[in-house]
Amino acid sequence: MLRSLHTVPRVELDDFLSNPVEFYNWHHRLRPMRPLDCPLGSIGRTALLADGFEETECTRTFTCLSLEELEEYEPDSIAGPVWRLKNLAELALAGRLRLDSLRGALLVFTGLKHGCLKAQDRDLLWRAFQVPVFEQFRGFSQELLAWECEAHDGLHIDGENAIFELPRDGELLLTGLACEEYSLLRVGTELTGRLCSTPCGCGNPSQRLLEVRPLRMPVLSMAAAAGAAVAYSTR
Repeated sequence: MLRSLHTVPRVELDDFLSNPVEFYNWHHRLRPMRPLDCPLGSIGRTALLADGFEETECTRTFTCLSLEELEEYEPDSIAGPVWRLKNLAELALAGRLRLDSLRGALLVFTGLKHGCLKAQDRDLLWRAFQVPVFEQFRGFSQELLAWECEAHDGLHIDGENAIFELPRDGELLLTGLACEEYSLLRVGTELTGRLCSTPCGCGNPSQRLLEVRPLRMPVLSMAAAAGAAVAYSTR
C-alpha cells in the first residue's frame, strides 16, 4: 500500500485549506457519532469539549462551554482540543475555574483540525490540573489517527485509519483511511517529526510518531485555517 502511494502526487496543505470543496465528498454518508476512543481503559466521568462524539453514562458533551456547568458535572477527566484545554488551564491558574474532581486524565486532541501540543503546553496543563496528559491525533471527522499510551513515548499510529509518511524534506504526509467526508491522499501536514518502528515500552508493536512539532506554519494559524475546511461538513 505504502509503495503504491508513492506514485500519487502529494497535496500541499495550503491548497487543501484554500479550496476544500475540491476534496470534499458530497455523497458521503452522514457523519456518525463516534464513541470516545480511549485505549487507556476507563478514565471515569469525562467532559467532552468537542462535538461528534456519543454521550454515555460516563461522558457528556460541553460544546457551548459554561464554566459553572463544567464544575457542577464534576468530571474525573476532560477530553478536547488542545486550544480549549489550554484556555481552561489559564482560567484554572487564574482562580476562575475549580475542578477538584479531576483524578483521571486529560485527553488532548491534536491534528490538522486542532493544532499541535508543545512541551510548554504540557507544562501548563500539568500546573493547572496535575493529572496525566495523553495526546490523541485526530482527523477532520474526529477519527482517531494516532494516540499516546501510558509509556508517553510517542503516538501509536492506528493503521486502519491513517498512513503517515516522512519524505526527505521532513514534512509529515497524511493519508486518511477512515474519513468519508474528504479525499485525503498524501496531504502535507505542516508538521515534522520521526517515524519509529521499534516496539514501545507498553508492548504495542505499532509504528509510532515521535517528536511531532510545527514545521513552518504557526500552530494557531494552522488550526484556524483548518476550521474553514471543516465548516463544509456542517453545511
